[in-house]
Amino acid sequence: MNDITLESLIQEHKKRLPYLCDIGDMLSYYEYPDMEAYHRWLAKTIRYIEIQYPNDKYVVEFCDVSKENIYPDQQRKLLAILEAFAVLPTVIPDNRTKQATEKKGTEKDAINVVTTINNSNSQSQSQEQSLAVELFIEAIKDDLTGRQIKELKSVVAEADNDLQKARPGIIAKLKEFGSDVASNIVANLLTNPMIWGGL
Repeated sequence: MNDITLESLIQEHKKRLPYLCDIGDMLSYYEYPDMEAYHRWLAKTIRYIEIQYPNDKYVVEFCDVSKENIYPDQQRKLLAILEAFAVLPTVIPDNRTKQATEKKGTEKDAINVVTTINNSNSQSQSQEQSLAVELFIEAIKDDLTGRQIKELKSVVAEADNDLQKARPGIIAKLKEFGSDVASNIVANLLTNPMIWGGL
């Protein structure tokens, strides 16, 4: 992380912005020529600001904006948030986190030890499940373009959002994208240290 700075992340994204292309037909749909590099930059940036500005409300804002569909204003907003961190690096606490922490503290005082242990186990399992889902989503985003993800979503929509009914269509789409795609997704998952360690 020594060579990663907020300024280097900002400059990397400033250089990328002019290459954002509208590739949609009737609806505006944007992508970068190298979406893999964009996703790597986004993951590094989120990790960096989470470490440097823990519990800052604009870390939450950055993460929320990064999950929106890619379009010019959304990309400029990500850049603006990073530039705000650079100009005013003081952490601004996220009230939602503070309120949640205070609420949990009050609840823990009111319950017995057995329930607390159960809550801790549930919370830990929930966090692990959430992390696993995030790992899967990142692995998929690393190897599929935005257009391909959109095509998969339309297959599911055509099956009335019934994932079991959509399964054959999803498999056919993945084959259509090329044999490399599915194997790359699986390889990304298997080479993730957290998943590999659980095997």
